[in-house]
Amino acid sequence: PWEAVDMARTERPARPEAADEDPAVRSVMSTHLVGIVPGASLQVALQLMVARHVRHLPVVDGPTDRRCHRMVAETDVLRGLVASRGPFGTASLHVDDVARTAGVVRPADRLSDAARVMHETSADAVLVEDRGELTGIVTAGDVVAAAARMPPTHR
Repeated sequence: PWEAVDMARTERPARPEAADEDPAVRSVMSTHLVGIVPGASLQVALQLMVARHVRHLPVVDGPTDRRCHRMVAETDVLRGLVASRGPFGTASLHVDDVARTAGVVRPADRLSDAARVMHETSADAVLVEDRGELTGIVTAGDVVAAAARMPPTHR
């Protein structure tokens, strides 16, 4: 036997901060950032990614630059390396040649906002900025990991 329950009368909806099926970006972002300058070679970019275990590098103008609006992904570097060995010989490509404009979100934005920006920019990561300073990164892997921890809404 089962019992029908009027949820509206017996339970109150959870406060937004309690029922966090769409967490704030700050709760899932990585603050482990490794940047690269635009003039670095693609070989250096790939070596840096491998050594630091990252798949995305914010492109910064210098070691103290905390503002960033471009990023290079591992796939961009690999495509550039393959393209540099063309039918007319080899070309020396740099990060600046393959970097793309990065989507940007704020730490207080929702994870769904980050996923939407990734979709709109056809990228698998977005940069997180707070008051114009680079503070983190959210990748598609972070979105999937956060979704995997979410309780199912439909049975």
